Amino acid sequence: MYKWMMPLALTVLLAGCGTADEAPTEQAAEETKAPLPEEVETLYTSYQQALESGDAEALADIDYAGELTDIPATGAEMRDLTPGDMYESWVNEDGDVAFIVHEMEDADGNELPNRLSKVAIKDGEDWKLVVTPALIPADVIGEVGDMLTGIEANEYGVNAEANARLAEVPEDEAGPIYDQVNAQTDYVALEADNNVFLLMAETLTVPENQDTMADYFEAYRTWYTDNEAALKKAAATEDPVEYLESLEPLKQKLEQAIDGYDENLVDPSFG
Repeated sequence: MYKWMMPLALTVLLAGCGTADEAPTEQAAEETKAPLPEEVETLYTSYQQALESGDAEALADIDYAGELTDIPATGAEMRDLTPGDMYESWVNEDGDVAFIVHEMEDADGNELPNRLSKVAIKDGEDWKLVVTPALIPADVIGEVGDMLTGIEANEYGVNAEANARLAEVPEDEAGPIYDQVNAQTDYVALEADNNVFLLMAETLTVPENQDTMADYFEAYRTWYTDNEAALKKAAATEDPVEYLESLEPLKQKLEQAIDGYDENLVDPSFG
């Protein structure tokens, strides 16, 4: 059976401790929603251009971590991926943390089934985008949790129209297409998994959980740096099937690296 995998799947084990049962009303969300700062829109455009051209140096200039950005740049280039339009965005009250959900497009400009997300952080006078795994401060984690409380992850993580379009592919043509889509989707292993914020939302508003997740992001970044050579090799693999095969042991190592953090999370109703 052909299938595509949500980028959220790698960290779904962390989603068990609360999903915003007391979601704010749509009207309340609209009343408090602030426009995305122009600097963040410009930052996102720079991100699009850097990945489209495979420019790791340009990506490093805007990346919050600013290291090893040749890995996602190469991965996007080999997968024929381009970041598409922003689908939705949120900004905190202080205007120094933002969260963006965006489309990904293939070489023909078709939107892919899975959207990706990014955390944008104001670092001094400049904004930075979390592209590669980074040590994210606990207070920033809490700010994102506040912004996303009440959000239904699947509503923003999945492009239903793109998914439906792939479902109509004839059986005899589906294999290579789904291999490519799965490879494009698993590209998220070469970026930071910002989608975990969509999964957790209200859970991140609990101070104890913010500290736990700061440790989680450190473990994620350690996995990334410890496996730099293997990630670079995977990024440069052109064939979709070989690419997926090369990522499999890396994803197993990542699951081991982040194992157990969910057990330390406090349910937000008791936090």
